[in-house]
Amino acid sequence: MSIVRKIIVGYIVLIFIPVIVFGYYYYNQIYGNLTKQFVESRQKILEQAYSNMKADLTRIQSIHRLLQYNPYVTDYLDGIYESDAESIFAYTRYINPIFTQSFFSNPEIESLRIYKIKQQVLTITDRFIDTSLQGGEADEISLSLKPGYGKWILLEPQASEPQLIYYQNIYNNNITEKLGLLEIRINSDLIHRFYKAAGVEGNWKSSLLSEIGKPFFNGEATSRLDDKTLKLLEANESNPYVITRQTIVNQLDIKELGVRIVIMGKVEDVFRAVKEKEVVLILTIFAFLAALSFAYYLLASTITKRILRLARHMRNLGDDNMKLIVNRHDNQDEIGFLINTYNNMINRMDELINNVHRAELRNKEAAYQVLQAQIKPHFLYNTLETIRMLAEIANNKEVANISFWFGKLMRYSLSSQKEETVLAREIETVTFYLNIHKMRLLDRLTYEINVNVNADKIACPRFMLQPLIENSIVHGASTVIRPVHIQVQAEETADETRIYIIDNGAGIPQERLDTIQSKLYRDIETKPMSEGEGGGLGLYNVSERIKSFYRGASRLELTSEQGKGTCLTIIIDKRDGE
Repeated sequence: MSIVRKIIVGYIVLIFIPVIVFGYYYYNQIYGNLTKQFVESRQKILEQAYSNMKADLTRIQSIHRLLQYNPYVTDYLDGIYESDAESIFAYTRYINPIFTQSFFSNPEIESLRIYKIKQQVLTITDRFIDTSLQGGEADEISLSLKPGYGKWILLEPQASEPQLIYYQNIYNNNITEKLGLLEIRINSDLIHRFYKAAGVEGNWKSSLLSEIGKPFFNGEATSRLDDKTLKLLEANESNPYVITRQTIVNQLDIKELGVRIVIMGKVEDVFRAVKEKEVVLILTIFAFLAALSFAYYLLASTITKRILRLARHMRNLGDDNMKLIVNRHDNQDEIGFLINTYNNMINRMDELINNVHRAELRNKEAAYQVLQAQIKPHFLYNTLETIRMLAEIANNKEVANISFWFGKLMRYSLSSQKEETVLAREIETVTFYLNIHKMRLLDRLTYEINVNVNADKIACPRFMLQPLIENSIVHGASTVIRPVHIQVQAEETADETRIYIIDNGAGIPQERLDTIQSKLYRDIETKPMSEGEGGGLGLYNVSERIKSFYRGASRLELTSEQGKGTCLTIIIDKRDGE
């Protein structure tokens, strides 16, 4: 996946999706909290409306007390007036003002009458009525009432504004005999006022259910409550309100009427203004996120475009394409630093490749010259062999031996194309070399070779010992008149192999010894020794070859004492492998 896609995917995963999810969750939380607060406030309004209605009902019920404790009313119903004239006088003088005052104080009353029980009581239309006129219904209601308690009856509860009727028995002064049944019919103003106070208006509808939450009948009024809502109300009977995704329902038990009022409304009607702005809000959020995404993409592109251009340039890089990538002077940020470093690397690589090409050309030229000069070593070997044969014919052993030894040395030096040999061949070559110098120095040079290792199994670089032997002869034996003895010893332990080259020559002055040892034992990079440092260059080269060939703790050690001799020790570390 490209870096641009990674940045876009990272933006979507880390920013876009979390913002949308959090926004949706936050919106739902606010939406739910507002809905809950609204329905709780409506529940309080419903309870307050119910409290007001109870006060009105109590006020209306107080009419019974006015009639019950008025002796003229009880005497009238008890039939103590013997003539109609006395009854009419008592009604007109003492009873009718109570009815008039009740109507004036309670404008909700539609009718106020008393169903008399005794037949001798004078019947007055719309005030004192015989129970027989109700077909026995008044008697049934009267029998169902407890002494001192009244009863509210809700007529046609399925109607939008049902009618209320209050019944309560009237007894004699001693409350020992039932004299009549008080009936107070209430017009729709009280229920209408209750519905209005409860917020039943507009799209908010109300329904009356039985105390167990069942509709009174399947009429038009109760059709507002579908089966799902009825089940929710039954399941949440103790909960004053129910909230669904579409509907808000408040409910309250009106114990005086023996019904449960249910007020319903649509959530979308409650939050109509919020809903109208919801689409605009969502579109605004998406537009804002889209703008942010586009701005983020432009910002990321300004960064990734340069990286992608650098990546394309690196893919096309090759031996035949070493062009530099253009970097403007105003782009000196981290990417600009990377491009400049890359250009410097390209320049260095181009320079190295050119050097390698030039070296290859020089190597080819040198190889061509070697091919041209191949005849020269063979001619030299043949010439030395001819000299040896002539010396033997002339019985000159010294010339024959020195020709043989020199020929071996020349063949070892020029014939082998490998840089690696074994210790046995190297010691053999050193023997030839010492024989030639002994022929020259005679009794001034003696040597001894003791090899206590399996020299045929120990690999070593070519000419590892010869420069050290040469150093002992040139700087040890040639600078003194007395005889010099050179010893070559090899021994080994479980961890290392040691080769000693010891002479008793002139030795090395202490100052010069310190300089050479600091070069040989250096732990950090120092300036290599030059030709003019008198013998140190050869030791340094051998030391570096030993370290490079054997690695590990392999090294060349030098000890010397002026006037007494020098000891060179080659230490081969077996732990790193021979």
